[in-house]
Amino acid sequence: MHFDLDDWQETARRSFRKYLDAEVAPLVEAHEDAHSPPPPEVMQKMGEFGLLGGLLPEAQGGAGLDYLTYCTLLCELSQVWPSLRSIVSTSNLVLMIIAQRGTPEQQQRWLGDLISGRKTAFFALTEPNVGSDASNVETRARRDGDGWRLNGRKLYISNGTGADLGVVFARSGEGDGAGVSAFVVEAGTPGFSAREVRSMGMNACPLGELLFEDVALPPDHLIGTEGEAFAIAKHYLNVGRCFVSFTCLGLSIAAYEAALRYAGEREQFGRKIGGFQLVQQMIADMMTGVETSRLLACRAADALDRSAPDRGRACSMAKRHNSDTALRVCETALQVHGGAGYTRDFPVERYYRDVRHLTIAEGTNQLQALLLAQGALGISALRG
Repeated sequence: MHFDLDDWQETARRSFRKYLDAEVAPLVEAHEDAHSPPPPEVMQKMGEFGLLGGLLPEAQGGAGLDYLTYCTLLCELSQVWPSLRSIVSTSNLVLMIIAQRGTPEQQQRWLGDLISGRKTAFFALTEPNVGSDASNVETRARRDGDGWRLNGRKLYISNGTGADLGVVFARSGEGDGAGVSAFVVEAGTPGFSAREVRSMGMNACPLGELLFEDVALPPDHLIGTEGEAFAIAKHYLNVGRCFVSFTCLGLSIAAYEAALRYAGEREQFGRKIGGFQLVQQMIADMMTGVETSRLLACRAADALDRSAPDRGRACSMAKRHNSDTALRVCETALQVHGGAGYTRDFPVERYYRDVRHLTIAEGTNQLQALLLAQGALGISALRG
């Protein structure tokens, strides 16, 4: 098994990276400092390059990309601007849900704007009391004539402020996951409000708290059938873990390359610091971390492309390993920079802040460990 890119994939990667270096990289620091999202024209370019809807067939407005190709582009984006990657991945998950689970009318109404980047979306599952235990959401959806009334609160939602619409998971019945349904909620709907939550990193990706106070939704805002949304969430969270694994790979590459440059230029005691044995050990550790992350990420994408029976395990393992590894690589790169790494004169401090979120996103790494061990042992540590 190999994961080498073919000529077309390599051309797409190079073309996208050329655009990122020329047009996107100069925007990053100013937008991160201002906590402001990318300009609309950048989001629309993401659509043109296939980052929005690229996995969908051409008949639905997509590019028909496989997961390995799509995630390779995500990896390039992550090396340049992780906040933009988060916005793109979140919107992409929502449009995939609408494309694959929505009615033709829902697809006609929302898909075009999301694929083009003219609109962005949020994925609202997490709540103040509900994180890893996603089957027990407390936000409620009750019948109101032919439609629904939504009441509750979501927290730590990427794209939570400023997005045009989103998919919201709410309890519409009794029992664990079986009673959860998914709804499209548009910005400006009466009773729906959002406030920004300031975070440690990824400052240009708006993080929000969402409030739903007797929000009236028409019947055509229900995605799929009533009560099936927990299965929807589990499927797309698994896809999201693959995305995160490539994001962490991208951050690891960026941090490793920054450390290589600095170690080859910085002098102490009359010599390049790259000549010191302890620095060389750090470089070797980072190099190995990058390569193991690459293999696990590509293995997860390949499993999704083949619909392999173990794709859930592959994505969970890659997400857990790669985010833990990226955290170590970014911290080591900062250490190689010494005092300079702790300042904003170099990007490694931002890499470190950005990657910390990814050990928590799409299910904490501790939860991934429990899921992996449960699969191997057949014994759940979560439920008796």
